[in-house]
Amino acid sequence: MTIGTILKVVNGSALAGLVMGGLFGVFAGSISADFFTHVIPWQDVKPVGFATFVGATVGVLLGGGMGCFAVLVRALLIWRDKGSKN
Repeated sequence: MTIGTILKVVNGSALAGLVMGGLFGVFAGSISADFFTHVIPWQDVKPVGFATFVGATVGVLLGGGMGCFAVLVRALLIWRDKGSKN
């Protein structure tokens, strides 16, 4: 695997996590706005915006972590295949 491929996989999965987490935050903030008013320490922030921000942030972290895990698994499979050929 080249560095370019690794960057594409990790960035792509982090961006996919951003989109999915942001959408989840929008829906969660609009459905249960009363819950987020108790969680938000500032009263001037709208619940949908706070839920979207938190969902997108967590989505980037989890998506990037999943991309790193995919690169690690791919590297281990390549390493195992090279070892079995010798």
